Order: sequence, then C-alpha cells, then structure tokens
Amino acid sequence: MQPERVTAERPPIATVEEVREELRRLGYLDSSLDRFVLGGAGGPSPFLASLRTAARVGVLGGALFGPAGTLAAVGLDRRLLGDPQDLLVLTVYLAVAFAVLTALAALGGGFVAEWAGRRLGRWPGPTLPRNVGVLAGLAGVVYLALWGRSHLADASFEARAVAVVLALGLSLALGRFGSLAAVAVLSAGGSGGPLPPASLARRHVVPLLLVAAFVFGGGVAAAARFGRGSEAPLDFAVVPTGLRVRVLGIDGLEKRMTDEMVERGEMPHLAAILASAARGELVAEPERVPAIAWTTVATGRGPGDHGIQAAEARPVRGLRTALSVDPGQSPFVSALGTAADLLRITRTQPPSAVVREAKAFWNVASEKGLRVGVVNWWATWPADPVNGYLVTDRAVLRLERGEPLDRELHPESAAAVLRPLLEGDPAPPAGAGEGEQARRLDRLQTAAARALRGSPPPDLEALHLAGLDAVTMQLLGRAPASDLVTLESGLAAVRDYYRFVDSLVGEAAADRGPAEVLVLVADPGRLARRAGHAAGTLALVGAPVAPGELGPVSPRDVAPTVLHLLGLPASLELDGRVLESALTPGFRAAHPVRRVPSYGRRPPVRPAGSAFDGDALEELPSLGYVR
Repeated sequence: MQPERVTAERPPIATVEEVREELRRLGYLDSSLDRFVLGGAGGPSPFLASLRTAARVGVLGGALFGPAGTLAAVGLDRRLLGDPQDLLVLTVYLAVAFAVLTALAALGGGFVAEWAGRRLGRWPGPTLPRNVGVLAGLAGVVYLALWGRSHLADASFEARAVAVVLALGLSLALGRFGSLAAVAVLSAGGSGGPLPPASLARRHVVPLLLVAAFVFGGGVAAAARFGRGSEAPLDFAVVPTGLRVRVLGIDGLEKRMTDEMVERGEMPHLAAILASAARGELVAEPERVPAIAWTTVATGRGPGDHGIQAAEARPVRGLRTALSVDPGQSPFVSALGTAADLLRITRTQPPSAVVREAKAFWNVASEKGLRVGVVNWWATWPADPVNGYLVTDRAVLRLERGEPLDRELHPESAAAVLRPLLEGDPAPPAGAGEGEQARRLDRLQTAAARALRGSPPPDLEALHLAGLDAVTMQLLGRAPASDLVTLESGLAAVRDYYRFVDSLVGEAAADRGPAEVLVLVADPGRLARRAGHAAGTLALVGAPVAPGELGPVSPRDVAPTVLHLLGLPASLELDGRVLESALTPGFRAAHPVRRVPSYGRRPPVRPAGSAFDGDALEELPSLGYVR
C-alpha cells in the first residue's frame, strides 16, 4: 500500500461542493449510512471537516463497539445477564468510551491526511480504504479467535457454534466500519480524488448497524441460553452419617518446612494429627491471591466458575453487579479498567461474597437444614444468612473500630460474644515486632470459633487462619536475596510462627468429639508459589477415616469430601472428587457416594458499597497483602 502522487487529471478536492460531488460520483452517498458519515466530509477548512467527520465516525464506533464490549464483559462475568439494567448501563458506558476513542482516531487520521497532502504533495492510493477494512476485519477475527480459545474452552458445541457466527458477524461489521471510516477521513482531509467506487468498498458486506444489532441481540440471547441455571436448590435428601465436620484452613503452611519441623519435634500437635490421619500432598492452585485460592477450596470450583478472579472487585457507578476481573487477563480488560479509573466511574473494593457465583460447602449444608459455623474465611462479606453463624473476614476489624455493623456478622447478636474477646486481647502497641498483629488476629479467630461453637457444636464448622502467610510475606517476601542477615532473622521468625500455629492447631483439635472429623487444609501460601514449589498438606482425622497416604490431592477435593461426610451428594458441577480412599471400607459401604447434577445457582447478592471498603483495603498491606 504505497502512497501515490495525485495526477494532474484529478487534483485534490478542496471545496465543500467538490467533495460532495466527488463522493456522489463514486456512489458513496447512495445509502443513508454513507450519507450520515460522509455528510461531514465537506467543510470550510480541512480542520472543521475532519472534526465533523470524526464526530460522526465516533457515533458509529460507539454503536458498534459499545454492544460488542458489553458482550465481552458478559463473557467474563455472566452475572451481568441477571440484570437488564446493568447490561443497559454498561452498554452506555462502553458506547460513550468507544465513541470518544474512535472519534479521536478519525480526527487524527484526518489531520494526517491533510498534512500529507498539503505539505508533502502525496496522497494515499485508491486501495487504502479497502485495505483498512480488510485489516480491521482480520484483526477482529484474530482477536476474537484468541478470546474464544481462552474463554470457550469448556463450552458446549452449540455455544461455540453461536460464538463463531457472532464473531464472523462482528468482524464483517468491523471491516465495513474501517473501510467507511477511511473514506470519511481521506475525504475530510481533502484527498477525495483517489477514492475507489463505493461498490467496491461495500460489496458482500452486511450494513454496519444491522450487524451490530444482530451481534448484540444474538449474543445476549445465546449467553442467557447457555449460561442460565436454576437458582433454587435441587430437591435432594441428607442421608445422616452421624458425623460432624470441622474444617481448619491454614494459609502459608508449606509442606517441606512443615515436614522438616515435624521431624525435629518442633510441631508436636500437628505431628500427632498426621500420625493418625489420612494425609495427602495438597497440589496448590496457581493463583497467588488468597481470596481466589480459598474460595476454590470452599466451592470445589475454579475461579472462572466461582467468580472471584482478582485481588479486588470494581463496582461501576450505576451497576448493581460488582465486577471481579484481572487486569492482566487481556488487553481489552486492562484498557477498560484504565479508562474507568481515569473517568472515576469505578471504585475499588476488597474481594467479597458479592462477586461469588458458586455456593460454598456451608451454603449447601445450611440449605439442607444442617447447622453451620464459619469464622474468618476469605471473601465472605456480606455475611450469608446461614442456619448457624458466620463471622466474615471483615468482622474483627469492624468491631475494633467500634463502628456500626454492616453485614459483617450473622446473626449480629454474635457481636456480644466477640467484643469481650477483643477487649481481652488488645491490639499490640506501635513499634511491636513484625507479625504481632497477625498473631493476635489468629488467636482471636481461634477463640471466636471456640466461643461460638456452643453445645452441641454445629454440624459443620470452618475456621481460616491467615497469619502465617501474611508474616511469611512480611519477613521473607520483601527482603532482597543478597541480604542474608535479614533473610536469616526473617526465617527464624517464620519458624517461630510455625510453632505458634502448631499451638493453635492443638487448641482447634483439643475438644474434638468421637463423632467429629477434622479436615486440615494447609495451603503453602504466596511465597511458596512464587518460589515454584507450592505444595501443602491435606489431612483427615476421625472415626470414619482410614489412616495412610493419599498421594497428590487437589484443593477442589475438599468441598465434595466435606459434604459427603455430612451425608450430602456431590454435584457434577464440582471440579473435585470425594476422597473415598481416605475413608474406611465400612463407611464407604454404608454411605456410597451420591451425585446430583447441580446444587443450584447461588442467589445474587447485590448490596450497596460499604463505606468500610477503604479501611479494609488499607489494612491489607499491613498484613502482607501488597498489590
């Protein structure tokens, strides 16, 4: 596509009437779409002509790319389908953003065309609009193919077929738009002479607006068809096993360090548990964000299914659905996030239950009438109204500030139990050693679980301790590899925290009854993932457990195994499996694994943003959760 010098037979177009006459002669003003875009190509000056043309190109760019961007957002977060208002608001946001971007691009192109023609005496060749359209269409095909490969890998054949048709339609529309925009820009810049006839530019191409409408309407319908599911739980029964289950989650308990310290006799409580446990090497999830990893444990499903995909959520003004997407997921997502930040139409929240789509194991058990208790699990705010109690990951911080509760606890009457614990274990003074606040929080969460447990204890209890991972990152994650003194002192402090965690494990397991199964989930933490040896420990102890080695196990096996121990079936939607090899032959014979198609969709949670979000975000760096 080499530029061509304009011949003497057809000098550059300069006046309004000459521009319009030339466009009419070439057939560009025959359709209403052409007349709308190219009607601004004439003007008293190339600047004003380019400005008018850019505005009209921007309008069409917004009409095309706004709905297409909304479809891409729906592919990233299907909860948007549950609220037509959110779809409309998001489409308006994206249409305005893309209109501005395409208008600026068209304006710049008009200036370049005018400058090249007037200053250099050189004009683009007549094939340029066609080539621009072809390249734009091909770029759309390539990008959509890569996007589909990443996001439709597990989709059904019907869903993929619909996606292919929509992608081709969008690519054709993009090619038509690129060709028409090029014609408009060249005309606005005063270079109407070498334009090709209009029939060549739009041959075999569906009109832009019809395709855009088809893509948007068809895409929403297809996504709704393939993405919807029943929110009501399916009717399945609990087959009583006579067991209670206590899940203890410890973040940052790396397997190699644990094995070494157990062998040295430095973790006697954990050693006693492992000696009588069915134990396996927990092959950790690759995600370094704790909220993602622990939500995977709780739901038995990956981030693409449970919905928490980043270290923060980004509610958009006017949308009731908070989006949880990783800016590194794609250039499209990164660009949208940057634009939203610049326009101040989003605010940042810590990861929360608002964006969680899948039911956690405590939701499934609670819905079937079992009493549950959850303390300090990641991304549990706002608290679900479970049959039992739920202390969210924000509760202690909120109570410490003395501020009114905002769904940090269920029921709120649990605050009367927790406040005396806080008063009896005050915050460490300024200048206290590294990790003192983390130790205090772990002590408080353990004490809260014990105080709320009551008699009889809940059928299912889940406690999460985050301090070890936070301290490990504080002491070892920031120190330069060459600073051996700092690393040595940090490693000694981390080992001391391992011993502290061992004492908490002893407390958590001390009053375990004969009909209670302890499930210890030890995630290796973020530093181990960074180092490339992310292996933790999964151990089960109790009457129906057959001690021995389980080999490699997945965090996604926890939820189906816990529910099976409680007499509940495993959903076919779960990625994990029931660890039957961890159970005695007698229990397996009496309670074979049952399966159901689904637990039903989690009802959408759409709270307004909390004024406490900023305080929660500020607390994360002090605990080692640095973005």
